[in-house]
Parts: sequence; structure tokens; C-alpha cells
Amino acid sequence: MSKRKRILLIITGIVLVSILILSFYANSIIKNKIEGLLKEKMPEHIELLYKDITVQSLTGTISVKEPSILIKVKDSEHIQTQLTMKKLVVGNVSYWDYLINDQIHIGKIEFKDLETIYFKNHLNKAKDTSSSKKESKLLSSIKIDKLNIENASAIVYDGTKDSTLVSLKNTDVLIKDIVLDESSKSNLIPFNYKTIKIAADSIFYKNSNYENINLNHLLFEDQTLTLHGFHYKNKYSKKEYESLLSIQRDYYDITAEKLIINELTLGKENDSVVFKTNLISIDKANAAIYRDKFQKKEDLRIKKLYSKVIRELPLKLTIDSVSVKNSIIEYSEKLLREYQAGLLTIKIIDAGITNVSNTYPSPERTVIIVDGIFMKNTPFTANWSFDINNTDDQFKFIGKVGKLELSDMDVFLTPLLNAEVKGEVIATNFTINGNFDQSVINMSQEYKDVEVILLNKKKKKKELLSTVANVVIHHNSGKKGTLFHNGTTQATRDHTKSFFNYLAKNLINGVKVNFIKKNNYVKKEKKKKRN
Repeated sequence: MSKRKRILLIITGIVLVSILILSFYANSIIKNKIEGLLKEKMPEHIELLYKDITVQSLTGTISVKEPSILIKVKDSEHIQTQLTMKKLVVGNVSYWDYLINDQIHIGKIEFKDLETIYFKNHLNKAKDTSSSKKESKLLSSIKIDKLNIENASAIVYDGTKDSTLVSLKNTDVLIKDIVLDESSKSNLIPFNYKTIKIAADSIFYKNSNYENINLNHLLFEDQTLTLHGFHYKNKYSKKEYESLLSIQRDYYDITAEKLIINELTLGKENDSVVFKTNLISIDKANAAIYRDKFQKKEDLRIKKLYSKVIRELPLKLTIDSVSVKNSIIEYSEKLLREYQAGLLTIKIIDAGITNVSNTYPSPERTVIIVDGIFMKNTPFTANWSFDINNTDDQFKFIGKVGKLELSDMDVFLTPLLNAEVKGEVIATNFTINGNFDQSVINMSQEYKDVEVILLNKKKKKKELLSTVANVVIHHNSGKKGTLFHNGTTQATRDHTKSFFNYLAKNLINGVKVNFIKKNNYVKKEKKKKRN
């Protein structure tokens, strides 16, 4: 080896050893500096504990072993937030960007086994006591190439009797290319990012004082949110629930095997939250809705129609389409003490909704189209549309119903009206045009061998009353060549009831016109007006 090479190797060795020695001292100095800052500059209401801090100045990496943070409400012993984790790693910190560009640039931040506990009921106190705190000024920007949270869990308490508001487990979060600067401060999420992926299990959310939401699994990736095992359910038994109510309220038990929200955008526009998606898909949903009308008084507050509900939402909503497949709706209603609830069943084979939005201008309409089975095996289609910008809440509802064995309705009519019906409605077509106050229904029906049977408490036929009832009804819709019975009538909405009550009122009035012999129906209507 030449003398020149030996000198070069010696110099290189000296430089490397010097760097290692300087690095060792730098690590020690930086560690002491960090520990000093954490001890001296940490606000009094924040307690930080950790097992050890490791610094690698050459790679710009800081590791904190088993850190825990306890944040209290200022000037109080109330705990607001508690954080514990196995390890925190801040890696690849760029000193150059900090010194030259006044910018913090971090290669990665990793949280291992992060556990978060948050007390929502202490939030207002914290805001009150910190109102005088000046807003901290950001550097020109903070850049984080990758934020990774592994195996996290979180729980939020709201301070009520059943205190858990939100909880989730087995949560992983990966966000890439994060930028925090002045332009991102006004965002709904106060930073910009390139990609985000969130996965979590066993999600719980207390939706109200009566209902909870549970999810088996959540995945958000590439602007698509997928929910598996959705369950929206009343937390009480029906008996317990009724004992808590002062007025009538529905009892819910709703499940969905899978719910997918595609191309989801959440943001902020001026002072409004923006929710936008091109498609929501719901598969294999089951909705069981029950109402006890026997024990409690009705809720007499004014009910909005859906057009007004969407129009007055406190956010900018744009849902291009909703698809519902292979789903079931069961509505049960209890009216008489001695009978169980009456039951209506609708099987949704395919349903689609377009333009669920308060951002579209007129004359764009929200359109709901449903193809399904009513009760046991009666096919039906429905087309319901409205313009949310129409302040009269005008709507149009078109329905076509196939062959219905009237005895299939006994599971609903007998518990509610103590009656049975026989016969067959071969086809029903109707169109309803209405608004917030009034509607007109045109209905045509073909039916045969219709008979009404009124029952006593022992469910035996009341012969005389049944005979009288059958005198005033048409048993068949018409003779050969004129099979359909057509009728047009009106309905006045009860503003304290829902749209579906309004729909039912229209259908009942249409059936009365078609089934009850004209003279009897006219006399009955005149008597109502006199009263």
C-alpha cells in the first residue's frame, strides 16, 4: 500500500471516529436538551412520563419508550385526555430544512400500541379556562412524510349514566405526505395529505339516549369508506323502552352486512361542512321498526317532509346515488291491548336514489325508485320524486302493485282493527301529487271476491256486523271488459305525522273510493264535513 493511501485511510478513520464521538456527545446533548425542555416548558396541567429517550443524531431519530401523557383541565384536577403507548418514534428529522427554510421536515412519526381516553364532558371547562391563551404561530410549514399509528384503541366518555360515547379497537392509521401550514389551518382536518388509510374493529357510538351504533370493522382507503357489520339498535328491551317514554317513539333494530361510501370527500367551504360522494351502496340490510300506539300519547310536534329535511341540513350534502339491494323492512304497530302488534313486511330487491343533495339547483329532482315484494309475495314498484328547492314541498309518488291475497294482510289488520279480509286484489296502480298540506290520489284497481269479517274479542266472526259491512262494499271491481275500478280523491295531511302516514292516508282514501259503494261513501264524507 502506498504512503498516500495509508495517509488517506488514516484521515478517513480519524474523521469517522470523530464523527462517532461527536455523534455520541451530540446524542447526549440533544437528549439532555429534550428532557430539559420537557421538564421546564411543559404546561402545569400536562404531565408527561416515559421510561427512556433514545437519540440518534446522525439519522435524526428520537425514540421515546413507554411514554404517557395526562392532560388535565387547567386550574382543575379533572382529567381531559390520557394517552399511553408502547413506543413513540420521530425519525429522519431534517436539520437542513429547519436551519435554511424555517421548516420542520420529519421523515416519519410512529405510535406503537397507542391507547387514548378522552372525557368530552370536561371540554367546555377547558375552553373557559384557556380563553386568554394566545394562538401559537406556526413555522412556515411542517412536513411529515409518513404518520403511522399501529394497534391503537380509543374511548370517549361523555359523563352520563352510560358514559361511553365512542370506542374502537385494533386501529391502524397510515397517512403520507402531511403538510401543516397557514393554508391548511382552516380545513376541516387542519392539514393536507396525499393518501390516508384507516382500519378499525369493534367500533361503538352512542347515537342518542336510546340507540347505539356498532360496527364490526371499518376501512377507509382511496376515498372509499367500507363498513362491515353495521348495527343500529335500541339499547333497551321494548318493555323498558316504553317505561322511559312520555310520548310515542319508534323502536329501532337495523342491520346491514355491508355499507360502502365511494369517492368520499369531507371538507369545509366557508363556514359549512361539505359531505360529497358519488355512490353509497347498502347490501343485505334488515330494518325492524316498532311503535306502541296504545300506551303513550302521540308526539304533536310538526314533522317536516323529506324535501325540507334535506334542504335545511346544517351541511352541504351531495350524494349522487344510493343503491340498496337484498334488504327487508318490517314495520310493526301495537294499537289494542289484547292483541300483539300488527306487522307489515317489505322486501327490497333493488332500490336506487339519485340526487340526495341540497347543492343541486332547480329543476333537479331527488328520485327514489324501489322494486320489491310486499307482504308474502306481492310484487310492487314505486317511483317517488321531489325538488328540495320547492318550498311548498311538492312531490309525486307513483306505485304499481301486483296480485295481493287479502288474507296476507291479516297479520297487520287483525291486531289493529280486529278484522279479517278475504278476496284478491289482482292489480293496483296509483299516482299521488301533493305538497306539505294537500294531495290528490288517482287509483285504479282490479279485484274480486272481497269480503270483510269483523271479529269479537275471542276472534270469532260477528255475523250481523260483518253482513252490514259487506253490504256497503264492492265485492268485485267490474264486469268483463271493465275490470278496473278507477277513483280520484284527496287527502289532507296531519302535520304532526310523518310522510309515510301521509302516504298511507292517501292509499286508504283511494281504497275507500274504489271499494265502498258510491252512495254510501258520499253520505259518509258529507257526515264527516258536517261534524
